[in-house]
Amino acid sequence: MDQRKFRYRSTNRPRAFSSGEPAFYVAKKLVDSRHEIAATIAFITGRERFGQAYRGLQPDYFHRMSRKSGVYCRPLVPTKRLAPDASFPGDVDLLIVPYDGDELVLHRTIALEIKVVRATFRKQGKSPNEFGFSQAAALMKLGFPYVAVAHLIVSDKSPRSAWRPMGVARVLDRHGRVELLNPVEADWLPIDLMLRSIGRLNAAAPPSIGLVACYVGSSIDDLTGSPRSGWLCPDCRAATWNPLQSRALLRRVAELFESDSSSFFDNPRYDAAKRGSD
Repeated sequence: MDQRKFRYRSTNRPRAFSSGEPAFYVAKKLVDSRHEIAATIAFITGRERFGQAYRGLQPDYFHRMSRKSGVYCRPLVPTKRLAPDASFPGDVDLLIVPYDGDELVLHRTIALEIKVVRATFRKQGKSPNEFGFSQAAALMKLGFPYVAVAHLIVSDKSPRSAWRPMGVARVLDRHGRVELLNPVEADWLPIDLMLRSIGRLNAAAPPSIGLVACYVGSSIDDLTGSPRSGWLCPDCRAATWNPLQSRALLRRVAELFESDSSSFFDNPRYDAAKRGSD
């Protein structure tokens, strides 16, 4: 038996939120300042975009997930709740615990260190004060099975004079056939910022740490979940298994979930209408 595998049958689960339903309340000043908390919540509640980020971090697992699976997301977990002797980092910015039916798939838990990149059209090269690698290294030493760093990007918009042509396709059927349409002028700033961010991360990150560069928006509406014209697929690098995985730490993850499941946000792998028996 693979000793890395560790599951736990839970007796609780958080409330499931339907698409479009308010799930979090965040202080206006945090949204206005594009605070890390506001960006993190925008990241996990943009379910399609978050799903693509998760696929990028766990591609070998994502494509094998059952119809009754998903991940539970918990922002800002005090590290001492999971590792009582640890003092650094002070929090796990985002704890991602997969589930399959009533079981927590603990050996696929991800500890995600998050940094916000606040860029502008005039200052596209802006980066966070810290990349997050020292925190990620500490999380690996604590024994999380997978560790990743995510740079969540916010910005203004490009002036119309800087827009460039972008290809457009229309989906024709459920088999994925498309029709190519005429190119349109579009703001490439979000794409350019993600490419720049993932390039910096790849150049400096240890090979075992997963990476995410995700554009979360240019307006308050983007962060608060108001209707958007669309979203951009994040740029990612897969996380690899940490040989320092700690079963004691994962037991505490299960205990945290059982004692406070309502603090976790349920991101199902499939829409409720598409779920069923495998």
